[in-house]
Order: sequence, then C-alpha cells, then structure tokens
Amino acid sequence: MPNLSKRFTPTQLAEAITAKRTGMKLSLVDVSESLSISKPTLVKIEKGDTNVKLANLLKVMEYLGLTFSLLSDDATSKEETGVSDDWY
Repeated sequence: MPNLSKRFTPTQLAEAITAKRTGMKLSLVDVSESLSISKPTLVKIEKGDTNVKLANLLKVMEYLGLTFSLLSDDATSKEETGVSDDWY
C-alpha cells in the first residue's frame, strides 16, 4: 500500500488499487469481468492513467472497498465563510 499521508497523486491511487486487488488475491481478469470493463482499462487504472473514465475508476474502487475524501487545502475557508467545503 502506498504512503497515504503524502499529498494525493494519480500514481498513489493506482498503487492503492493494485495493492488492494492483489491483497484480495483477485486477478485483473477477475475484476474486469466482474465489472464488465476491459482488462486494458483496468491496467490503465492501475498504471495511474488519467485518461480513463471516472465512472470506471469509481466502479473499481467500490468493488475493492476503497473510498477517498476530498478536503480543502485552505484552512481558513471554513472559518471565514462558516461553510465547510470538505467532502466525505
């Protein structure tokens, strides 16, 4: 599993997906057939290719039990506006 305390990168997400899939002892074919996506698409996802459809990426993540959160880098945005822009 990649170091999740570092700033997010597509490569970090790809490494997490690959680690989770292999940790579950699932092959590329197992996952691609279960989700009805092509094996080359899954390979692109696991290489961090940013040209894949977000829907396919989210399908793979959900299937593997992975989630992510979007948080603002602006620590003052919440205090100044009273509105949180954190996503969960």
